[in-house]
Amino acid sequence: MRTSLLLVLLAFFNLTSISQNPDETVVRQIFDNALLNQDAYNNLTYLCKETPGRLLGTEASMQAIQYFEDYFHKLGADTVFRQEFKTKAWKHISTTVSIVDGEKEIPLRAVALGPSPSTPEFGIAAEILEVMGLDQLKAIDPELVKGKIVFFNRPVDLTNINTFRAYGGAVGQRARGPALAASLGAAGVLVRSVTTKFDTVPHSGSTRFDSLRVPCAAISFVDADLLTQKLSLDKNLKVRMNIQAEDLEEITSCNLIADLRGNVYPDEYIVVGGHIDAWYNTPGAHDDGAGCAQSADVMRIFKELAISNKRTIRVVLFMDEELFQSGSRAFAQYCADNNISNFLAMETDAGGFTPVGFMVDADDPIVENFAAYQELLEPYGIYYIQKGGSGVDIDPLKKQGVPLIGYRTDSQRYMDIHHSASDTMDKINIRELQLGSGCMAALIYLIDNYGY
Repeated sequence: MRTSLLLVLLAFFNLTSISQNPDETVVRQIFDNALLNQDAYNNLTYLCKETPGRLLGTEASMQAIQYFEDYFHKLGADTVFRQEFKTKAWKHISTTVSIVDGEKEIPLRAVALGPSPSTPEFGIAAEILEVMGLDQLKAIDPELVKGKIVFFNRPVDLTNINTFRAYGGAVGQRARGPALAASLGAAGVLVRSVTTKFDTVPHSGSTRFDSLRVPCAAISFVDADLLTQKLSLDKNLKVRMNIQAEDLEEITSCNLIADLRGNVYPDEYIVVGGHIDAWYNTPGAHDDGAGCAQSADVMRIFKELAISNKRTIRVVLFMDEELFQSGSRAFAQYCADNNISNFLAMETDAGGFTPVGFMVDADDPIVENFAAYQELLEPYGIYYIQKGGSGVDIDPLKKQGVPLIGYRTDSQRYMDIHHSASDTMDKINIRELQLGSGCMAALIYLIDNYGY
């Protein structure tokens, strides 16, 4: 009886040892470390509390750079440096919008879009022309547009389960609407905030002008509904808007770069990063303070676990994703000018919510190879690794033949707070944030170890 039991136990332990996968062990260690450490949360807290509104060109943006520069030195990064570049910039000063309703004015909660020009000192007042999108405005007689404030009122499609796609379906009127309205002689533009949340908080964002510009602002979901209601009662309704802003022709800013040198292929770089800038009206907790905190955490995890990375892990905190994307272009140019061999680039700019997957922008064989790692990561919430877009900041590297990866989270709450004053630290769940760090570090470990 005892002999039989011993044989069974020996067989069990033998099978267990055979079935153990060293990669499973390392991945487990990575997640254990991520979940037991609060550096990412603490670093994000600093960004939100001490450097809100860290738009390109602001003192807050450079304070954030200095903070992470000090942090990377503290971690023991092999190289830490500021990659400087020159760019135009824009500064918001003030925004007020109101409905002129007889003898009284009804304030609308609004934020200027960047880079909106200023109105005259005392603002402008004009009749409203309401449209539901770009195509409708294009179909209107330009004579009916001249001198009007165009109100783009297309809402986000709330029936779209993926809120990033819902956002993509409505953001065109913000991104291109003001330029179109300007070309038709409009006096100004208002846009319904591109959000999934029915509240009074307006959401800012960028717009793209050609040669002609007009003052432009976004109003909250609730205020857009109010304006629509008022227009249904009075087709000649006027709105007063006053935006004060400043164009900065050229400034010097920088991306922050920190390296953990590889021990086999040190001249091959695995880039991981997010953007450190945030809109003037927000602390930018999820967009994209969380991404910066997680990217830095990848380096911390490798250092603390003494993972022997073959390639150099390069953390890049990009400046100016929000306005002009000057940081991403400057980094790509730096890589081209210096013949940098980027083996891979990963971006996190989808908020610090629950991990769900990775999108890979690369040739199909590479996508298939990366997808094979999904099984190892599924216990930690990664349900897919599939072909798709990556991120704005690493996208310029695509022309250099670099495989790109975008980290993805559950999207349901992101557009509630995106580009708004609601994107605050209290919206961050520390466990979700830590899981994101773990997912990114684990996939980078696997790709670094096995290549593609």
